[in-house]
Amino acid sequence: MASEPSPCQSLKLVAKSAGQVVASFDLPADGEVVLGSSSKVACSVGTERYLSRRHVVLRPVPPRLHVERLPTATNPVVFKGVAMERFRMSPGDYFVIGSTTFHFEGPPIPAGPVMDFAPHEQFTLAADELRIARDASDRLRLLDLMQLSEVLRTRSRKDFYLYACGSLRIATGARWVQVLALDEDEPRVLCEDVGVDQLTPKPQSRSLVRAALAEAPQPVTYTWRQATQVNMNATAYEGVDWAVCCAMPIPGEKPVLFYLAGSEGGRPGRPMATGHLSLRDTARLVGLVADTIGRAVAVQKLEDWQAKLGHFFSGKLVSKILESEDPAHLEPRVREATIMFFDIRGFSRLTEGNLQRAVEHQSELKRAMTAMTGCIFDHDGVVIRYMGDGILACWNVPYDLPRHAEQACLAALDMVELLAEVTSGWTCGIGIGVGEVVAGSLGSEQVYAYDVLGAVVNQASRVEGITKEVGVPILVTGEVAGQLSPDRILTRRVGRFLPVGVRTPVDLYTIDAVPADPDALAAIQKRRAVHAAALAAFEQGNWDKAFDLLHPIVKEDDAARYIYTHALRRKPPEDWNGVILMTSK
Repeated sequence: MASEPSPCQSLKLVAKSAGQVVASFDLPADGEVVLGSSSKVACSVGTERYLSRRHVVLRPVPPRLHVERLPTATNPVVFKGVAMERFRMSPGDYFVIGSTTFHFEGPPIPAGPVMDFAPHEQFTLAADELRIARDASDRLRLLDLMQLSEVLRTRSRKDFYLYACGSLRIATGARWVQVLALDEDEPRVLCEDVGVDQLTPKPQSRSLVRAALAEAPQPVTYTWRQATQVNMNATAYEGVDWAVCCAMPIPGEKPVLFYLAGSEGGRPGRPMATGHLSLRDTARLVGLVADTIGRAVAVQKLEDWQAKLGHFFSGKLVSKILESEDPAHLEPRVREATIMFFDIRGFSRLTEGNLQRAVEHQSELKRAMTAMTGCIFDHDGVVIRYMGDGILACWNVPYDLPRHAEQACLAALDMVELLAEVTSGWTCGIGIGVGEVVAGSLGSEQVYAYDVLGAVVNQASRVEGITKEVGVPILVTGEVAGQLSPDRILTRRVGRFLPVGVRTPVDLYTIDAVPADPDALAAIQKRRAVHAAALAAFEQGNWDKAFDLLHPIVKEDDAARYIYTHALRRKPPEDWNGVILMTSK
């Protein structure tokens, strides 16, 4: 017989509100204590207004805790999403009263004593035996299995495993069913369902567990002769003469195992058919459940991964990543990419020194960022990160994208137009550059994200800052402008700039969508021809000529107005070389 576990002296109830610990209580190994708001009870929490003076009684029965709502309580006790009058908690569980969660802490349920005696018989169910339907009850059980994936969607993983344990125990007549995880190759009980509520640890055969791992995902069955039970030091129950174990491979995780144990005689009121065939049916059902759960968990993980990818990539790119057989696309590598920096103008000043004002504008900011992200995704861009009221995005990663600079510019034009529609007149600045970057999953062992590194990232950030000085919403580098189709996007050189922190001057251009109206297009081209002539004079040092050329169009042209304000002095500085030096970011 297995020895009884020693009484647990480290049971605790920890009260948390808004993620902060507000109270902590050591629980006795036996007896009972009361939880409430009164200072006279053993577990007093005065910070929760929905807690009655005497709300629940706690009865520790190591390693578990029994909880019962008292008749004096006026508010419900919610456990696992359901208001309950009484329930039993395992270490790691919690219940909720009002806005406070009460967490039960204690050592995990022990895995049970070693049970490595030789079985009388062992068999492993072949894969083609799992789905042999024999009778109507089998078909009904298969229909039950079809519900497992839906249960997984609505419950936590632990609750889901517990649900599966209960279903298997009832269907097979097992004395207990456990779900085991591996800690340093030793089994640990995640949850269990037993026919009789006893606290003695339930045994597992380590050799059966090892055999199940070796044969995964096929279930392995051990049987023992009743006569050899006198040599079993593994159980505190009347008899265990069979056990089935099946390992479920889960992508990216260690396997999880189902372990069932029982006797061929079953329990009173729960008869179980005897004979070799019934154990094969039991093993087959366990294998089907494990296979169904393994597939459901794998699908859930895939959906979670797809949802996470959806925060960075458009739906089209997510599908391409998931369909790809080559995972190297997300590994860091050198690529040419188009980089965009987007920033909402004036938002920082609007909320500067007033955090409450920042909170008040969060809904509008979220609406704006959602719309901007949609424009980026519509043109196959990737959102690298959000920076408060800004976005870093890129194109041509992780897959090749034809005319990626043009796609980025089309997205920028859409963003400028849409921002005015979804906000109360907010404006933005957008800087776009193209060049080589390192793109891929970057970060640390603990935290990583898809990111880009390279000089062009810094350049695009500086270009976005210059939009504020020039007074235009979008500026792109000459490398970007050279890749744009004149049939879709009009470009105009604004000037040659030396941004802060950059050694090489860069030519910057404004962009506009080509208007459908021929007369409007002709007017734009005429004005731009004037601006080009004035810019040439300005850079050559003939500021008088630049001033005279720009004067007729300055009221209707922001880019012209910027050069015009410089030319107002009529004479360039002595060291003038045609490059505008920026003094701030």
